[in-house]
Amino acid sequence: MDLERVFGRTKREVAQQREPAGQRWLRRAGYLHARANAIPIWLPLGAITLNRLRHLCVDIVADAQPLVLSTTLMSLSGRHDALRDFVASEIRSYRQLPQRLQWDEGPTRVVFVWLEATAEDLALSTALSWQDWQAVWKRLGVDAVEIAAVPTTDGTARAWALSCPDGPDAWLACSYCGHAGEASALRPQVPPLTEEPAQPVEVVATPGCTTIQAVADFLGVPTSHMLKAVFYTTAEGQVILAVIRGDLEVDVHKLERAVGWVLHPATPAELEAVGIVAGYASPVGLPSHQGLTIIGDLSIQAPVNFVAGANRPGFHLRHVRYPRDFQTDRLADLAQARPQDPCSTCGNPLELKAGLILARLEIFSASAGGPIYLNPEGCPQPLHMAIAQLCLDRLLVAIAEVNHDDHGLIWPAILAPYDVHVVLLNTDQQAVIEAADDVARELEKNGWKLLWDRRDESAGVKFTDADLIGLPWRVTISARSLKQGGVEVKARAASTSVIVSIAHLISAFSTPERDSK
Repeated sequence: MDLERVFGRTKREVAQQREPAGQRWLRRAGYLHARANAIPIWLPLGAITLNRLRHLCVDIVADAQPLVLSTTLMSLSGRHDALRDFVASEIRSYRQLPQRLQWDEGPTRVVFVWLEATAEDLALSTALSWQDWQAVWKRLGVDAVEIAAVPTTDGTARAWALSCPDGPDAWLACSYCGHAGEASALRPQVPPLTEEPAQPVEVVATPGCTTIQAVADFLGVPTSHMLKAVFYTTAEGQVILAVIRGDLEVDVHKLERAVGWVLHPATPAELEAVGIVAGYASPVGLPSHQGLTIIGDLSIQAPVNFVAGANRPGFHLRHVRYPRDFQTDRLADLAQARPQDPCSTCGNPLELKAGLILARLEIFSASAGGPIYLNPEGCPQPLHMAIAQLCLDRLLVAIAEVNHDDHGLIWPAILAPYDVHVVLLNTDQQAVIEAADDVARELEKNGWKLLWDRRDESAGVKFTDADLIGLPWRVTISARSLKQGGVEVKARAASTSVIVSIAHLISAFSTPERDSK
C-alpha cells in the first residue's frame, strides 16, 4: 500500500482537547478521526489494527460459535433479558452443555456468552478465558486492573480498566488495600452510630427549614441523625420515595436497580398527587397510595432516634425509628460512594481514578424462572450463564497509551497494520527504483506487508511520519544506503539503524513475535 493513497493523514498539530495520550497519538498518526462531541471514525490504518486486535481476542475462546444480532435491539439490560429468553428456548438438556457463543456488537465491541451446568464450571471457564485475554493484553503492554462493576440485571459484574490521565471513564479506588470499583458498584463504609434508648415521637416546629443541613443546625443534631427523603418517578408515573441517613446521598443508579425501572426526578405535581409535601416529607404517617413505593437504604436500620419530616410545612418529627414508626416496601443499598468516602474494606479514603474500562464480565444469578436444563436424571436444573463485552476501541487506545514515545506510536509486531514502512529517497534514480523492486520481492514472498512512502517529500517529513505511524520496522532505500552496501534498517523502538544487504533483510527482521503472526 502506498502511503499517499491511504485515506487519512498524519497531523503535526496537537488539538486542544482533553483525551488520553493514546487517543491523541492514534489521531495524529492517521488511525482515528476524533473530535470533541463528534462520533469517532476509525480510518483505514485504525480499522486494520482493530481487526487484528479482534482476532487476537476472539481466537482465545475455543469453540465459540458465532451469532449475528441486531445492534438496534434495545437497551443493554433489555438485550440481556432477550438473550436469557433466547437461551431458555434453545437449551433443553445437559448434553448441550457447555456452550460458547460470540457475536460482534458493532465494529468495536465483541460479546461472549458462557453457558454451563454448574456455578463452579462457569467460574472456571470464565476465569480461564480472562487469564488468556490478560496474557495477550500484557504481551501488548497493557496491565489492566480488576474493579467491581455495575450489573445490568440480577447478578454480579466486574470490569478491567487501565488508569490514564484524561480517560473517559471513572471509578473509585483505595490506594491502601486496592479495593476498587465503579461508584454505583461500591458501598462506602458507613460510620456506625451509638445506640440510643427509644423515645416517643415528638412533633417540633422548624420554620423555614427545608434542607437537611438547615434542620440539623436548627435542632442542634448531626446530619447523620436525620432521615433524608428523595423522590423520583417512573415513566408510568409511579413515585419512588428513597429514604436514607442524612449524611449520605442516594445513588440513582442503585435505586433504579432496586426498583427495576428507569427514573427521573419527581415534579411538584407528581408529589402532590400522592400527598407529599416537598421539603418536609418523610415516610412517617404517609397514607398508603398505590402510586407510591418506599425504598429504604440499609443505614436507616441504625438503633438511634432520627429526625424526619412531619409531612406538613414548618414541622419535623424527633425520635423516629425504623421499623417502629414507618415501613418500607424493601431495603437496599442506595448509598452513593464518593471520593474521600471511607473504603468499605479498610476505612481509608477512596480516590477518584480516570482511565479506560476495557472489558466487562457479568455473571447472572441462576434465579427461579430463569433458563433451565434437564440433568441426566431428567430433573430440571438452573442454567448458569455469563456474558462478557470486550471494548476493542478502548483497548486499542489503551495499547497506544503504553506503546508510544515522544515521536509517535510503537506498535507490537503482532498488532501493527503493516510490518514494514519502506521509505524511498532519491526516487528519480534508477538504482533506487530497482532496489525497491528487489525489496518488495524479497519481503512480500515471505508474507511481509509493506507500507510504501514514495511521496515527493523531504527525508525529514517522511521519517517523522514513519515515527508517528509506528510500524515495527522502517527500511530506507536511498542512493546513500546503496553506496554503503544495501538498505537502511531501523526498528521503530531502536535509536540507531544499520545497513543490511537486500539478500539478508529477512534475517534482520526475524523476531519471535513476527514469526507468530
